Amino acid sequence: MEIKKFDHPVYQKLADYKVILCSTSPRRKDILAQLGFQFEIAQSHFEENLDKSKYSVDEYVRETATGKAKAVWNNLDRRTKTGKILLIAGDTVVESGGKIYEKPQDYQKNVEMLKELRDSKNAVNVRSGVVLLLGDEKLPDGYQMVRFNDRTVVEMKNDVSDEFIELYCRTGEGLQVAGGFRIQGYGIMMMKGVKGDFYNGVGLPSTKTFDEICKLLGCVV
Repeated sequence: MEIKKFDHPVYQKLADYKVILCSTSPRRKDILAQLGFQFEIAQSHFEENLDKSKYSVDEYVRETATGKAKAVWNNLDRRTKTGKILLIAGDTVVESGGKIYEKPQDYQKNVEMLKELRDSKNAVNVRSGVVLLLGDEKLPDGYQMVRFNDRTVVEMKNDVSDEFIELYCRTGEGLQVAGGFRIQGYGIMMMKGVKGDFYNGVGLPSTKTFDEICKLLGCVV
């Protein structure tokens, strides 16, 4: 059966906008494309080095996403800023028991991280912060900003063997991703289940992002 195009009014409104994803993450790119949006990609060059001790986990990812969006905004020329433009930025970390697990840089760190998450008595949370920055030259900063968070709970099997974790880490799939695993890949075999927006667990909360863009542009949700 042929699936017809989803003719939601938000797509008609965005047809007049330059939409920029402030990330080179292939996962965020894929999720945003699945939502049906047409967009460009810009690397933010924002140094993700905020002091974690000064923020709650939700504040940390929200502030990091804000830094990414502002970094891209500041690199735009004046003509682009005064046109119809929407920036989308996000940041994602894995958190358990208040500890933030970001991206393991090598095999050994990946193994240690997954063993720690497996043995944790606390929930494993994938937490995202998303920022929408809509150009508006009438405002002092030249834009309107909407910020929000989402959380997906990943239940990791507590009987995953050390050998399984080591074999998984040898694939390299968990490198350069928050928490050291990908639920959209082999990593799902270490999980009992996923509660919440699955795509948030991948890198961008699809439902909330779509809803907030609709609200920002005055469309029905």
